[in-house]
Amino acid sequence: MLPGCLAGLPGAARAGTPLWVSGEVPPYLQQGAHGPEGYAFELFQRVLQQAGEDGELRFFPWARALRMLEAGEAQAALVITRTAEREAQFRWLFPVGNFRFAIVTRAADGAASGDIAALRTRRVGSMRGSVSRSMLAGAGVPHVVEGKDYAELLALLRRGLVDAVMGPDAVMRKLDTAGGLRLTLLDQTRELYAAAGAAMPDAIVQRIRAAHQSLVESGVVAQLRKRHPDAFSGD
Repeated sequence: MLPGCLAGLPGAARAGTPLWVSGEVPPYLQQGAHGPEGYAFELFQRVLQQAGEDGELRFFPWARALRMLEAGEAQAALVITRTAEREAQFRWLFPVGNFRFAIVTRAADGAASGDIAALRTRRVGSMRGSVSRSMLAGAGVPHVVEGKDYAELLALLRRGLVDAVMGPDAVMRKLDTAGGLRLTLLDQTRELYAAAGAAMPDAIVQRIRAAHQSLVESGVVAQLRKRHPDAFSGD
């Protein structure tokens, strides 16, 4: 059965259909003119078809999507950063990309430091509920402005309401359509995964993992990766 997909609208999934949630994180996953698109979405479709499972994908601001996953209102998140702190909290289904963290500033402001601690005197934008938010807190950066997504944060940067934004390099490059921004890469690489919350039955978790492995062995995953090289900028 092909997965049913309805993106961008809040609310409950169709009765009996497992709900998958995510924020928009181009180039991995975004809402296109004709529905969801990106490497993560294409792999999501292939994996669920291979597993014989149905699923409905909905976009929410990331902090809300994460709360829904933690509360059992959603069975899985399609794009979530895998970290040591989250390792035992979720069951990791299949990888959907990787990235390096970047500090984004206005090009006119000159070069930025690649040391997070150097941001302590700056106003820094960070996506609400993101890994970068906890990293900034750990580095003692006190002036953090939270946004619902990276598009909102880059808009704040262009308006001068923040001095820098921290986030995934591939996302920042994809969203910098107007130019005029500078990316300073950090020596911090992370993997993005699809992950199941407590609401997903163990049997479905195992079928999804086995389906992904089958697609790896058949070469389908490699073909998809060749079509979406920007989803693996951290390699």
